[in-house]
Amino acid sequence: MRTSTLFVLSLALLSAIDLPGQGRGRRGRRSQPQPPAAKAPAAPAQEPAKKEPKHYTAIVGGDVYIGTGQRLTGATVLIADDKIERVGHNVELPQGTKVLDAKGRCVSPGFVIVKGSGMGAGFSGPYKDTVNPFDPSIKQGLAAGITSFLAGSTTSRGRIGGNNAVIKLHYGDVEGMVLVENSVVGLSMPLDRASKEKLEKQIEQCREYLAALADYPAKKAKDPKAKEPKQPRGAEKVLAVLQGKAKLWISTGGAGFSPFARMMGVSGGGSDLAAIRDALDVARMFGRGVVLDGPTSAWLVPDEIAATGSGVILSPRTRVPRDPKDPDRTGSNLASAAILAKAGVPVAVTCPAGMFGGSGVGTNGILGQDLNTPHVDAAYAVRGGLDNRKALRTITLDAAVAMGVGDRIGSLEPGKDADVLILTGDPLHYSTFVTTAVVNGKVVYEKGKEALFRHIER
Repeated sequence: MRTSTLFVLSLALLSAIDLPGQGRGRRGRRSQPQPPAAKAPAAPAQEPAKKEPKHYTAIVGGDVYIGTGQRLTGATVLIADDKIERVGHNVELPQGTKVLDAKGRCVSPGFVIVKGSGMGAGFSGPYKDTVNPFDPSIKQGLAAGITSFLAGSTTSRGRIGGNNAVIKLHYGDVEGMVLVENSVVGLSMPLDRASKEKLEKQIEQCREYLAALADYPAKKAKDPKAKEPKQPRGAEKVLAVLQGKAKLWISTGGAGFSPFARMMGVSGGGSDLAAIRDALDVARMFGRGVVLDGPTSAWLVPDEIAATGSGVILSPRTRVPRDPKDPDRTGSNLASAAILAKAGVPVAVTCPAGMFGGSGVGTNGILGQDLNTPHVDAAYAVRGGLDNRKALRTITLDAAVAMGVGDRIGSLEPGKDADVLILTGDPLHYSTFVTTAVVNGKVVYEKGKEALFRHIER
């Protein structure tokens, strides 16, 4: 009985204590609701911690050609893992930095070749599955200063096409060989009227699609049932150009074709001025610059090309005879690169067509093996009046821009891939040797360790 009484009293006491918690005051009235506790201010979003480099390499004391036209005497190039960290004087080197002595040497960006073959590249995509990182011609290319090139096709008759990749000469490493696939798409001139109208219609459809795609998130927020716009059929490459994801190369067809003349490094006569202007019309359709591939007559209309923001790929060694009936406005001009550069047109160079066509650096070019002499075409541009440092851009930065990878390679600027050469002299001089080549921050070639080159001295 006593136990039961104590239990009842305990329950009554607990109920009395809990009344305020049930919202009742002393006189049994419900108290005013308490305002919710203020939320603590959200902590500011923290930026992801910067990844500290694992390895540092410094190329010290050389005369550094940045690749943009600048040259620094006795400077340092600091590499963090596979990227350029800093270029300049009085660069503080982190502890444990590997030092490459370049005193008395020249330092340059690796040569970027707009058209190439071999050197470990496959013949089709996905290129990562077909590259050969142990191809002996990779070392041959590195000895000549080549660190990257465009492999594959870049043209398509009547429509925009192409299947290509930017290949790096990262000897022994599959992962480091393919920089990007299909950064270039191509189109060949001339276009017939039907093809031109079809292209113009496709560009307009793609513009409408991109506008609808940009508006889609807002429509979706208002109407959950709104459907995402459909991409126009077969428009992937046109969209890539409009979105700035790929460079459009337009082949103007040069000024004619003669396989017998090509054996002598001479193309057929005539003019491709009409094809150049048709290509510039395509640039205006897209509203962005294109790359004119091999235009013989570009030297006649440099301002027209510059006005569209377009670039040019030239072969300075290719000779096209003038038409005797119009000698002042036909044929090739050794001064083409200089004339175009003066007008503000970016110029990249490539070697002439070989005996069996093509105009890419490889082992069957006009010199037998243009793989050994990628600087010769830039030197020919100098012979035609182009400034020496601008000529270096034709096989470094301007070549990289033409390939759509100017943000990654082509110059020694912080944040870019560490593709660097140490040379015995001026990068374009015929007697200069590459002593060391660095690709993706890794030393992949040293002349003193290569049986084919270590015994050659000047």
